[in-house]
Amino acid sequence: MLHEEDLAASSAGFVSSLKEGWSEVRSRSWVVSFIGGMAAYHVVVLPAIFVLGPVLANEELDGARSWAIVTAGFGIGSVLGDLLLLRWRPRFALRVASLMLVGASCQAAFIGSGLGVWGIAGLEVLAGICVTGTFTLWETSLQEHIPDRALSRVSSYDYLSSVGAIPLGNMLIGFVTVALGLHTTLLAMTVVGVAAALVVASVPAV
Repeated sequence: MLHEEDLAASSAGFVSSLKEGWSEVRSRSWVVSFIGGMAAYHVVVLPAIFVLGPVLANEELDGARSWAIVTAGFGIGSVLGDLLLLRWRPRFALRVASLMLVGASCQAAFIGSGLGVWGIAGLEVLAGICVTGTFTLWETSLQEHIPDRALSRVSSYDYLSSVGAIPLGNMLIGFVTVALGLHTTLLAMTVVGVAAALVVASVPAV
């Protein structure tokens, strides 16, 4: 009997935490908009890295060697982005993050640009800077402006709608590519991602 009561209390506490977390999210338009923009990036744009990029490297470049160079370019950009933010503290962090999200959302088009392995790798350096900048400024803003008591709950919604949705994007992108073709799909992914990022940037609270 006690065990059942413990389970009931635990379930009630979990549901209450979900409700409280959602209340914290929806009370801030900048959080709602950014969660939406980040979800679009993870579901629509990231499959270019996880799924279509390796396919393109195998079909049009030099396979694994080419893809290693491209991903190394992204890694270099990520390090440069970290170094940049060690020195630069933008006054309007979320505004900068939303603009960097626009750049990050261009990743799919970068990969499908047809510029060859070194050209794509060079563009991926820029993408790495933008991705690192977006994530760093977004997470920092959450920690600065969300009360400590609610931060973990708000972050849970953030991770669920973004990282948690990656498998959905990876699964669906195969069907889209079959219907539209590889390069058309990569371009469309960036168009959708950039549009979502621009919507985020247009929110006054951002």
